Amino acid sequence: MNNNNKLQRYQGFVLLWLMACAMVVGLGSFTEVCAVTIYTYIDDQGNPVYTNAPETIPEKYRAKVKTHEQPNPVVQTPSALQSVQQTVKEQAKNFGFMAPSFLIGTEGLSPAQSNILTYAGAAAVVLLLMMYISKSQLVRMSGFCLLIVVGIGAPVLMYVSDGGPMDTMKKKAVATGQAQLDHLQQAPR
Repeated sequence: MNNNNKLQRYQGFVLLWLMACAMVVGLGSFTEVCAVTIYTYIDDQGNPVYTNAPETIPEKYRAKVKTHEQPNPVVQTPSALQSVQQTVKEQAKNFGFMAPSFLIGTEGLSPAQSNILTYAGAAAVVLLLMMYISKSQLVRMSGFCLLIVVGIGAPVLMYVSDGGPMDTMKKKAVATGQAQLDHLQQAPR
C-alpha cells in the first residue's frame, strides 16, 4: 500500500509538471509585436494634420501624405515569463522536439481569439484529465481551481484580444474622434 501511495503521488506531480510546462510553452503565442503608422499632411490653412487612419485623409491631400512608423508604446521588452518560454522552446528544439502546432479556426472569430480558444480548450482538457486520473485530493482541487481560472480568463482574453469586441469599439471611437477633428478643422474660423 505504501508503494501504491508513492506511485499515486508521483503521478500527481508528473501531471502538474506537464501541465506547467505546457502552459509556459503555450502562453508564448499570445505575444504580438506591432507598430503604429502615423500619416501627416499640411491642410489649406498650413496646419499639420496627424492621423493613424489613412481612409480619413481627404483625396486632395493624399499625394502629399508623409508616413512615420512609431513603435507601439504598449509593447514592452520581453518579460521574465517570455524569456523562460523562449529558453524552454530552444531546449526542446535542441532535443529534437517540436511542439505541435494546432489552431481551431472558428468562423466569426479573429485569429487571436481562435488562438485563445484553442489553448483554453487544451488547458481545460488537461485539467479535467488531471482531476479524473489523480487519486490525490490536492491535485483534484488544484485542477478544479485552475479550471475555474481558465473558465473566467478565456472569455476576458477573447474580449480584449485583437479583433475582439473591445478592439472593435476602440477602432470605432478612434474613427469617430478623427471624424470630429476633421469636421472641426474644416469649419470656417
